[in-house]
Order: sequence, then C-alpha cells, then structure tokens
Amino acid sequence: FRQAMKDDADAVELLKQATKTMQEFYRRNKIELALAAKRQEPEYTKDADKAPETTWSDAKYGGRTSETTGLVAILQMITEDVEKEMATAKKDDADAQAQYEKEDSAMKATLDEQLALKLAKEKELNEVNERTQDKQEFKDAKESDLGAEEQLKESITGDCAWVESHFESRRTKRKAEMDGLVEAKSYLAGVEAGEEV
Repeated sequence: FRQAMKDDADAVELLKQATKTMQEFYRRNKIELALAAKRQEPEYTKDADKAPETTWSDAKYGGRTSETTGLVAILQMITEDVEKEMATAKKDDADAQAQYEKEDSAMKATLDEQLALKLAKEKELNEVNERTQDKQEFKDAKESDLGAEEQLKESITGDCAWVESHFESRRTKRKAEMDGLVEAKSYLAGVEAGEEV
C-alpha cells in the first residue's frame, strides 16, 4: 500500500510537471490554449476538391490548438483521477485498518477467554489427577492390607487345618495319657497309704 501510494504521488507530480511544462511551452510560443479557439478551415483557391498547400515553416502556424488544449485537459483529468484514486485508497486503507483493529481486538478478547478457560480446565484436571492419585494410594493401601490378611488367613488356615486333622488322634492320646496319670496318681496314693493295689 505504501509503495502504491508513493508511486501514485510520484505519478501526480510527474503529470503536474508535464502539464506545467506544456502550458509554459504554449505561453512562451504564444500559442492559444483555449478550447473555444476557432478552427480555421483551409481556403480553397482553385479547386474545392484539391487541398491547399501547407507550409510548416510559417510563423503563424501554431499547431492544432484545440487538440493541444485537449491534451492539457487530458493530463489534468489524469492527474485528478490519480489524486481521486489516492484519496479512495487512503479511505479504503483507513477503513480496512479500522476493521482490522476491531477484529484484532475481538480475536484478542477471544484468545484471552480461551486462555482463561484453558487454565481453569488445567486446574480442574490437576485436582482430578490429585483425587485419582489419592484414590489410587488408598486402593493400593487396601490391597496391601488385603494381601496381609490373605497371608494371615493362610497361616491360620494351615495351623487350624493341622489341629483339625490331628485333633482326634491327639485327643485320644491325651485322654490315654491323662488316664495313665490318674492311674499312676492313684497307685502312688495307695503306696503312700500303705496299701498296694
């Protein structure tokens, strides 16, 4: 945009210089620039179908002044058109800049909202992860307790199974042992009393 504006400004300056130069040329050479300059029709002296001879060296020849005026007017119109284009381009650029700033502001606000939402979600995720970790640690502790209970059960079950499988034989042997002790006690009690059984 800046380069285009510089190019347009340079073109306007060049067109103004060209217009000024042409006007000075015609003023210096005393050539009329009026659009209303009368066009002189050639005079036919002998034959109306034959064109008169023209000489370019005649001091009165000033070229076609109406076309000269048209050329200066065209240069002025081109200059005006370029200046209008520059004004339109500046206005369009200002409008585009204002729209850009408006959209940029809206996008920044949206970005800020999204960043705040992201931070909130990350915080929430951290809290969930902490709760999950606490639950996992609690679960691991309970599983460890369960493992210890299982080992205790196996140990007790082994001891109880031995007692259960050997209880009757031990009971019988204990009863026989107790009976033997009672008999021995009775025998010894009788010996002490002087009686022999």
